[in-house]
Amino acid sequence: MADTQKFFLTITQRIFSNWTALKLAVEHGMCSKDNAVEFCTYVTDVLYLNDGLDVSKVAAILEDYMDDCFSTEIEDDSAREVADILLQFYRYCIEGNESTARTEFEKLPPLQSWLLLPQPVQHSHVTTNYDNKSSSDEDMDSNNENTNEEGWMTVKSGRRRR
Repeated sequence: MADTQKFFLTITQRIFSNWTALKLAVEHGMCSKDNAVEFCTYVTDVLYLNDGLDVSKVAAILEDYMDDCFSTEIEDDSAREVADILLQFYRYCIEGNESTARTEFEKLPPLQSWLLLPQPVQHSHVTTNYDNKSSSDEDMDSNNENTNEEGWMTVKSGRRRR
């Protein structure tokens, strides 16, 4: 695999999006969605920067992070289960076992939408000088019911509906 760490981050995101403890922490305001996304990056970096981590060490890292950053104590065995799955995929990645990693990745539950960050909307920049309107512009604004008090107006598509 050319960039295993990037691929492993997508694995971590998919696993974390299906981790109930993390989802509940976000839903109950213990952390933001941004913090949960950052947690994925943090765990990926920890695994790639430290040799010899085992399931109990990774589970402790997950539990500590959840407690320290999200004020959430993990009382079930889910941190250990998540750690086990993460380490399994980490081994596939560092050993270069791409086909197994991709096959097992497809078996994971799908990425849940609660963990997705909204994509930035691309806007075209239009500059309008409202102070220097011509009388025809003012007439057009007064005839347009969609202009609000601040001078913003709703622009509809030029296509006609049939």
